[in-house]
Amino acid sequence: MKVSEVMASPVVTVSARNSLQECLDIMRENNVRRLPVVEGAKLVGIIVQHDIEKALRSPGRISQTPVEWVMTKTDLFVVSPEDKITDAARLMKARKISALPVVEDGDLLGIITDSDLMGMLIRLLERQ
Repeated sequence: MKVSEVMASPVVTVSARNSLQECLDIMRENNVRRLPVVEGAKLVGIIVQHDIEKALRSPGRISQTPVEWVMTKTDLFVVSPEDKITDAARLMKARKISALPVVEDGDLLGIITDSDLMGMLIRLLERQ
């Protein structure tokens, strides 16, 4: 099974210029815990709810702080739509991450999350 068969698409995204508060609002509205950060269709980072909440508790951080100050922009782990689901799951487990952006030629196509993998597991087990 390929990543493209399980990934969520389209993806809710933000710009590096969005504020932390805007990101929290978008996360709550869409019931997500992470948001890929894009410039056009190009993935430039990822921001997770925990990092936003931690930043807002730090002295001097205010809700209007831009995402680019907090987002992860280096060492991003990504997969391609043609990668095997098992490879994506192994990467998530090894790196202790809950989601992987799905990219092709730098463009964000989707995202695969731990919830997507659990949903797939449930469907497979129900077939037995």
